[in-house]
Amino acid sequence: MRRRGVIRTTGTAEVLAIRRGRRLSGRDMPAPSVFVGLELDADAYAGVPCWSGGPSYWAHTTVAVAYELRYATEVQPSMCNGGIGKKTLIVIAAAMARYADWSTGRNCRPTNDQLAAATGFCERTIQRAHECLRLLGVATEVLRGRQRTYTERMASWRMGDRHRGWASVWALHDNPQINRVIHSLSPHLERSPVTTTSPCFRDPVTTRTGARARHHGAARRRAPDEQGRRLASRWRADPDTPPWARMYTTGSWAGMLAAPAAAGWTPADLTALVADWLGTGHWIPDAPARPIALLGTLLAWHTSHNSLSDRPAALDEAREAQARAAEQARAAAAKQARREHAEGRERGKAAATGPGRAAAFEALAVARQRAVHRRTTVATAEQAARDELITPAHRARRAALTTSTEASRAVVSRSPLPDPAVCSPNID
Repeated sequence: MRRRGVIRTTGTAEVLAIRRGRRLSGRDMPAPSVFVGLELDADAYAGVPCWSGGPSYWAHTTVAVAYELRYATEVQPSMCNGGIGKKTLIVIAAAMARYADWSTGRNCRPTNDQLAAATGFCERTIQRAHECLRLLGVATEVLRGRQRTYTERMASWRMGDRHRGWASVWALHDNPQINRVIHSLSPHLERSPVTTTSPCFRDPVTTRTGARARHHGAARRRAPDEQGRRLASRWRADPDTPPWARMYTTGSWAGMLAAPAAAGWTPADLTALVADWLGTGHWIPDAPARPIALLGTLLAWHTSHNSLSDRPAALDEAREAQARAAEQARAAAAKQARREHAEGRERGKAAATGPGRAAAFEALAVARQRAVHRRTTVATAEQAARDELITPAHRARRAALTTSTEASRAVVSRSPLPDPAVCSPNID
C-alpha cells in the first residue's frame, strides 16, 4: 500500500530551548534534521511482524539462513539487475539493523549515503541488497522514499533543514517459514560422533536410589479439563487466532485454559487479550518457543489489574450487540414503512376504480355543462344590451359607410393598369 506520511516539526520554543542548552553547556549544536520528521499512519505496520532476536540475530542468522534457503532458487531469478553475495548482504543488513528499533526492528530509515559510508559499498549495491532482503521476506518497505512537497520543504527550511527528500522506511522482521527451519535445528547434540557416552553430567535415571514403586503399573495421567479443552478447540478453529496457537493440541491447552473457560471466556476474549498485549508496546514473535507459557504470561498480566470475570472482548461484544440491535430496529422501521406505503397504494387503487370515483366524475361533467350554459347565456344578454344602445342614425351611417367602401373597391378592380413607358418621364 502506497503511503506518504505527514511531516512533523518540533515547536519553535522547544528548538530554542534545546539550542540554548547546548550552547551554554559547550556541546555541539544538533543537526537541523533532528527537529524534522515524517510521521507514518497509525496502521502503517499493521500485518508486519517484528524480529525476535535483536539486530545481530536478524542480520547474522535470519538473513543468512534465508539466503541459503531461497536465494539461488527463488530470489536471484527475480532480481532486476544482477545478484549479490552473501557476505555483502549480511554486512549491509547489519548496517541497516543499527538504524532500526532494537525491540521491534521497525522505523529503520537510513539513507543510501549513510549505508554507503558505513559499509563502503556503492549505492547500486545497496539498492540490490534492499531488493534481495525484500524478496527473501525478511524486510518490508513500509514507506517508499520520495521527494518532499513544497509545503514539506517550507516546513523543513524553517527548521534549517535543507534536505529535499525522504528516505525509505523499512521494517526488519522474521520469516515464519525460515523460523520453522531455524527452530527445528537444535544446537545441543545428544552425543559426540566419536564417543558413545552421553555428554550429560547427571544420571539419566530420574528415580531415586532405593525408591520403591507404590503401584504395580504406570500411574494414570489426569484427564484434561473438559471446559478448557472445548475452549481450546474453538480457539484453534477460529480464523482470527494467531498461528502459534495451533502448534499444540487441545489437550495441551486444556490446563492453561481451564480457569478462563470456567470464567466464561470465548475465543474472541483470548484473541483480544493478545491484541491488548501488542497494543501496549509488547511484541510476540511469529513462532514463540513456548506458546503455552506465553499465554500464561498474558493471563497473569491481565489478572494483575483485572479479574477473570472482566473479559477482554466484553466491550466489543456489547458494542456489536448494540450495533446489531440498531440495525435490526432500522430494518424493522424500513419494513413497516414499506408495508404502510403498499397499503396506501392499495387504498388509492381501490378508490380510483370504485363507485365513488365514477359518481364524482359524473358530478364534474354536469357542473361543466352548467358552467358552459351559464357563460353562453351571459354572453347573449351582453350582446343584446349593446345592440339596444346603438341608435338608428348610427346604424344608417354605418350602412352608408359600408356601401361606399364596396363601390370604391369595385371601381379600382375595373380600371386598367397604366403603361409604364407612358407614365415614366423622359430623362433625355
